[in-house]
Amino acid sequence: MHQWPQSRSLEAMQPRIRVALLEFGLMASLFGLYYVTRGIAAGRAYDAFQNAFLVMRIEQALGLDVEQAVQAFVLANPIVTTVLNTVYTYTHLWTVVLFGVWTFFFVPERYREVRATFLAILGVGLLSYTLFPLAPPRFFPWRGFVDTLALSRGVNYDHPGIATLYNPFAAMPSLHVAFSVFVCLGLFRLSQSWLLRLLGLGHAMLMTFAVIGTGNHYVLDCLAGTVLAVSAWYLVPRLLARAGENRVPIPLPAEVPSRHRLLG
Repeated sequence: MHQWPQSRSLEAMQPRIRVALLEFGLMASLFGLYYVTRGIAAGRAYDAFQNAFLVMRIEQALGLDVEQAVQAFVLANPIVTTVLNTVYTYTHLWTVVLFGVWTFFFVPERYREVRATFLAILGVGLLSYTLFPLAPPRFFPWRGFVDTLALSRGVNYDHPGIATLYNPFAAMPSLHVAFSVFVCLGLFRLSQSWLLRLLGLGHAMLMTFAVIGTGNHYVLDCLAGTVLAVSAWYLVPRLLARAGENRVPIPLPAEVPSRHRLLG
């Protein structure tokens, strides 16, 4: 007798679980497309290095060229180096996945908005990588930059298994930062828990520190990623709301006038 409501609740959850599996399968496919597209877009080394020199000059003019100072602090602390390498390598996509799962099950009415915002960030980032290839700081050891991943883990970016799905010139904007800010702002918009909000804010700050400290991004990359995430969260929900307002509602069967009413 006590198990009947539980079995009914599990039965009621099955359609939602099936939808979740389908949804996350779709998102996994998009992540795969993201990496494949990065690999296909790899190349244009000359343009990437010329753009890097341009970014360095702009940062020097604006007083934003703090990457080497950040790296000096990181390299002087082996524990910090290990933590930042781990954050950069392993938390980039998992935080987005966890945020998507949380939204799907706890704030389902906002999931469409979250998904559309994420896809907008992803699309703009991939387009930018194609139009503005950029060699990251770690490509310039003669200028004092250090690739901390290669230094501590011996990562070989030219390995065939990595090079196929890796675009070394995908730096502007930093999608590592954009995705972390996306999650941070999403938690501030959708959650009333200050613990979750602080976790999101801490992750965004730590990721920004990590991408600079590991030699993978310039400060301008981080600023561009932040602007991209903020702009997406500002524009996409408004566009979705406007599209919903302009959509012609489809009447339910009970609302469709009967033939006698139409005739008489």
